[in-house]
Amino acid sequence: MAVFGPGKPRKIPVPKRHGVRDPLKRKAELEAAIKDKINNPPKERDVQEVSNRFKRFVKLKEQANNPAAAAAQKRKQQQKRKRDSKRSALQVGDSVVHQLPKEPEVAFLERVTKVQQDRVLEAKFSTKYNVEVERDDSTGAIKLKKKKSHEIDELLKKKAEEAKGGFKRKKKPAREVQKKLTLSEKKALKKQKLAEKQRKEEDKLLEEFQLDKVEFGEVVHGPPTLNTKPRHADKLDGAPRPGKKRLLLHTMLEQSKEEDEQDEEQPRKKKTKKGAAAEKKVDLKGKRKNLPVATRMKLDREQQSVIDMYRQIKKQGRKAE
Repeated sequence: MAVFGPGKPRKIPVPKRHGVRDPLKRKAELEAAIKDKINNPPKERDVQEVSNRFKRFVKLKEQANNPAAAAAQKRKQQQKRKRDSKRSALQVGDSVVHQLPKEPEVAFLERVTKVQQDRVLEAKFSTKYNVEVERDDSTGAIKLKKKKSHEIDELLKKKAEEAKGGFKRKKKPAREVQKKLTLSEKKALKKQKLAEKQRKEEDKLLEEFQLDKVEFGEVVHGPPTLNTKPRHADKLDGAPRPGKKRLLLHTMLEQSKEEDEQDEEQPRKKKTKKGAAAEKKVDLKGKRKNLPVATRMKLDREQQSVIDMYRQIKKQGRKAE
């Protein structure tokens, strides 16, 4: 490769290739471009079409030579304009929206609704920012103007603020012009301040020795007394709670317990084999036959003790009679 200049290779201009196009599609595009130029013979062999400019010139010449025909054509145009003016039109605010020629009814109504929405937005904007929106229908330009304040509107606004309890700015009081004091007046003020300062210090000292005044006939209430006790505390005063009433049976049971304890303290005598065998015999009948031997013996003893106590109570009752 040839090099031109210091270390620069020569660049050969080559057309850029943007991929391979479809040959059939490309051929169709070429044929469509030249269809009016080839294989398009004239309809009449000896007739050549004139240009549009020449056609307009001929039309003007005919109108000049035949004014009646020109007037008739003018009337037709006016009638057409009248028909156009009779097209449907709707008023939106101050402006009137006309239906365009060859415009369908649906498109016209959509255009009217859009204009109406714009007017509503303009009205909201004007009320919010206290301005007037001026629109030029021909150009579509919009101008803003500040609204002129009205006396009635201001009164209504004040009433609304008063009803809401709005904040009212208080007028600042006029500053009093301080007069220049004379030397004697300054001395008097200084003495007055010193006297006030001494009085305050004396009051502070007296505050430590102040006493409470108790008027005649005043009643002093003592601290409250707690009548209730904790939930799990034993309540001895008053009526006993359910299940804790002292019965005659309780006293007898306590006596029997004391006797049992005394018997246990005494030395036990050696039992013979016959006595031991008799004690070991347990009734294996009834509801207690499935229970273990120790529990059955215990239940039998308790049952016998209750029976004995019941008999003693009966005897005491008979003696009392």
